[in-house]
Amino acid sequence: MFSFASLATSDEGTGARSGGVLYVRAAGFPRRLAAAAIDASVVLLVSANVTALAAVLLGVPLPRAQEIGPDLLVAGILDRNPIALGAAGLFLGLGALYQIYFGGITGQTLGKRLLHLRVIGLRGTAPGPLGGIVRFAALLLSVLPAGLGWLWCLFDRERRALHDHLAGTYVILEER
Repeated sequence: MFSFASLATSDEGTGARSGGVLYVRAAGFPRRLAAAAIDASVVLLVSANVTALAAVLLGVPLPRAQEIGPDLLVAGILDRNPIALGAAGLFLGLGALYQIYFGGITGQTLGKRLLHLRVIGLRGTAPGPLGGIVRFAALLLSVLPAGLGWLWCLFDRERRALHDHLAGTYVILEER
């Protein structure tokens, strides 16, 4: 059993309240990674469609299917292509709004909801708007060094990644 300020985690119960202490199960790395993949796919799909629509409206030729990939985006950013820069900015901006609103205010992104996960703060509630902003900024720091901050939760006894520690959040299994 883990005990934190006003939050305690346990593998025995999920979400049981006892004497002002919340007993929860921490989410493991595979489920968290799957939820993050779902969330990234949602943001990428929306960003790609908006970028394609903007390109068509502006008369910019779209790349062929076999040309689409990370190298196309990197080359476009290095060449200062406005569509590539806009696509990267749109992805980052939509990702921020998505994580701040869903992860911070509601405590669940689409991926977390599908996999029965929830983000909570020290009080056992959703982190809130400011907590969502801090968590997103910390998430960027966690992902930038080749995802090493994410891998932290593999070795952490509380199963928290670097961004969870920096933002004071926990990702838990939700009661069904």
